[in-house]
Amino acid sequence: MSCSEQKVRSVLAERRRRTGFVLPFVVVVTALVAVLALAAISTIWRGYRATRLAANGVRAQFAGDEGVALRLDAWPAETLAAMPPGTTIATRVTTAVGDRVHVRLTRTQPLVAWLTADVVLGPLGTPGLVRRHVTRALFLEPPPLPIVGALTVIGTVHGQDPTTIDGRDRADATDACGALRDTLSRVPIASAALVDAPPGTWTTPSPSLTLADTAMVRAAFDQAWISVIARSPVRTSDSMPHPLVPLPGWHTLLLDGATVSLRSPSQWRGLLAVSGDLVITGRLDVEGVLVVRGRLDARGAALRVRGALLVASLGNRDVELGDQTSVQYDRCAVQMALATIAVPRARPFSLWYSPLN
Repeated sequence: MSCSEQKVRSVLAERRRRTGFVLPFVVVVTALVAVLALAAISTIWRGYRATRLAANGVRAQFAGDEGVALRLDAWPAETLAAMPPGTTIATRVTTAVGDRVHVRLTRTQPLVAWLTADVVLGPLGTPGLVRRHVTRALFLEPPPLPIVGALTVIGTVHGQDPTTIDGRDRADATDACGALRDTLSRVPIASAALVDAPPGTWTTPSPSLTLADTAMVRAAFDQAWISVIARSPVRTSDSMPHPLVPLPGWHTLLLDGATVSLRSPSQWRGLLAVSGDLVITGRLDVEGVLVVRGRLDARGAALRVRGALLVASLGNRDVELGDQTSVQYDRCAVQMALATIAVPRARPFSLWYSPLN
């Protein structure tokens, strides 16, 4: 073998040795690049999932808030007020983007309710469900009727024994709120004057309050009366005696007429308002609030009110009570009746609770 051939073979062997030595480094570098690429892809995917999860959480929060707003916009005043405290009304609403919201309305007191909204969104690009729970405390604000005493009259009251007016707030087993509740009594009678009706005498309850500024009380009544008219169903009545048919639960009713005459048997639970004069013959039982814008004539009737009686005496300052008239103040019955024409307000709570769970 010549010397030149030996040199050629030696060069070829050296090249093969060098090539075999670099290949492992190429494999290692390729593997590292693949690992880094997978790590970058995993990081990007995790970031995307976190972003989607946050976006779904915000969407669920907005859905809960919108569900509360939709329920407040369609406030079920009559439905809610007809039911006793502790009742829950559940419904479902759909938001503008199509999310379903489960809304519950719970009445914990005659003039207090809790509104809750629950939202559950499916796995929209996320590994699991997204839940939100929104709670709102509401005050049911009624028109500010000037109910000063068990019997409030912007005029003169005529009565005779055994007419009884009691301003003590008594909680018992038959109370709409139950026997275990706080009480707040009022004066029995708040009026411009008290007069004995002939031919008997009247042992008026003590203490009674004389309304010195009847103009201010009447202005408050007129302002509240606008809301009573706007929020009450109206039934046209005339001077012909008609009975009132009792309804289950608590309701409001406005009897419209210059002179409204009621005959026995008549019962009402809730708010009963009369736009003109009210003449009662027979027996009338009211649990709640009886409001008469004109004059009241109950001389030939057995009038029983558990709650409060308010007479504005518009056009005639005299209110005639019979010897079978009985008014027993009941704050729970008054609030239950006023709730039938109340509207929800955030004041005084201003509470919006939304745990992130």
